[in-house]
Amino acid sequence: MSKFIIQGGKKLRGTYTVSGAKNASPKLLIASLLTKKKCVFHNIARLSDTYRSIDALASLGAKVQFIKKNSVVVDCSDIYSSEIPLEAMSARQSVIFIGATLARTGHVILYPPKGDTIGKRPINRHLLGIEALGGKIVKKNNNRLEIFMPKRPRSMTYTFEKNTHCGTENLILASVFNRGKVILKNAAEEPEVDNLIDCLNNMGAKIKRVAPRTIEIIGVKPLLSGVEITGIPDRLEAATALILSAMMGGNIRVKNAMPKLLEKFTDALNDVGVEVRFKNKIASITKIRNPLKTTNITTNVHPGFMTDWQPIFTLLLAYMSKGKSIIHERIFETRWRYLDELKKIGVKYTLFHPKNHTADFYNFNNSEYQPSGSYAVTIYGPTKFKPAEMNSHDVRAGIDMLLAGLVAPGKTIINDPQNHIDRGYENIVEKLTDLGANIKRL
Repeated sequence: MSKFIIQGGKKLRGTYTVSGAKNASPKLLIASLLTKKKCVFHNIARLSDTYRSIDALASLGAKVQFIKKNSVVVDCSDIYSSEIPLEAMSARQSVIFIGATLARTGHVILYPPKGDTIGKRPINRHLLGIEALGGKIVKKNNNRLEIFMPKRPRSMTYTFEKNTHCGTENLILASVFNRGKVILKNAAEEPEVDNLIDCLNNMGAKIKRVAPRTIEIIGVKPLLSGVEITGIPDRLEAATALILSAMMGGNIRVKNAMPKLLEKFTDALNDVGVEVRFKNKIASITKIRNPLKTTNITTNVHPGFMTDWQPIFTLLLAYMSKGKSIIHERIFETRWRYLDELKKIGVKYTLFHPKNHTADFYNFNNSEYQPSGSYAVTIYGPTKFKPAEMNSHDVRAGIDMLLAGLVAPGKTIINDPQNHIDRGYENIVEKLTDLGANIKRL
């Protein structure tokens, strides 16, 4: 359990350096299961999800070692197990052990990952694709799954019912050694998926996007070769740092920020009156309207406005805009729980059910849709934040509370029983302290 004590109200300035992507780093390491050769990965974030993947790889027989602060060598030459530890599955990205382990051994045993407070993360979309490849799934007691798949999966064309980031990556990994050609339709387009595709192609796979949301995998013979590759920077952390800079008057430069990864986010900032300039992978805010304009935003799958940007943008609107803004959440059915905590610092909002939309409009499973569900919020601004004690329920909610505490004058306490903030942001206390923040982790 972590507790953060913040003495807020100080103006921060300096350079914030973005780490490797939380949603890419563990997956690159997992991809090493498809080769017996050594793999070297750079810009790997030292986060709990990464360490869970490392521990799981080690339990399968891999040798994993950090050779520099954020560089890792993985040797999967001697894989002797196919069972993924239960602890590893507490990290969402670990679900892609299914595809990678099946590609390597034709067999995997695991417990499905649990959902969290922002919405359920069912793996039905993954498993339907695995079955289409020829996989056989056996359910045992306590939700334990055992899956078998041929060494060379069948050729096929498979269409995902709805967008699934990790489901796309699972099917890619499971299909690398197929007998001919696999086509994945309605496949996720997130940059973390492309980072994985680049990694696998550099290892000898034949994967390419042939049309929007369509991926072609030409089967190759097992196994792949080794690789040395660099993970992409974290677009969520970069966006967080830009929001903090805007709330602090634009005095924070954001290093390792790639404009292509942040295009929809910076478009939204520009719409409300925050202008961002990129030069040499450093993002700087050049203009801030006072007050910010209101806006309407609907979250969407990539290349739309991503759901993980929604909490921090909501916070910015509450703090600096004048009037009513509307945020419509399409990706997770219970994303708004964090607002109950932000209410303690003064955030004013009204949840409501958007009209004229059916279950098919949303990316969560149709079975989770409620005809009166609160899938949108009206945010009122501006707000003078006051210090408070809040409880973190998920990664993005936790960082939202931390940003609010940095702005609110006085002592703010954030209780983080499951270490969500540190799970999503590498060395966050140290990075903020370097900017002048008065923050302690207990």
